[in-house]
Amino acid sequence: MSADLSGRAPDPPNLTAREIECIRLAARGLTTGETAREIQVSERTVEFHLGNAVRKLGAVNKLRAVVIALQLNLIEP
Repeated sequence: MSADLSGRAPDPPNLTAREIECIRLAARGLTTGETAREIQVSERTVEFHLGNAVRKLGAVNKLRAVVIALQLNLIEP
């Protein structure tokens, strides 16, 4: 992410705790189904949270969203 005209970096996207949790589990290699079982929600709910995270992070897919989340220190490696 580039700095704005004031020279400061833009604020990181405002992801919900559930979006961060789904991205974190995706980073660990869990499938949507495995994530759903881990956090006790439906697969569709996981897809919803991952989709929101991908959009908020400006990513083209889940893998890129994981990389961006790592770069922004939203999740730990």
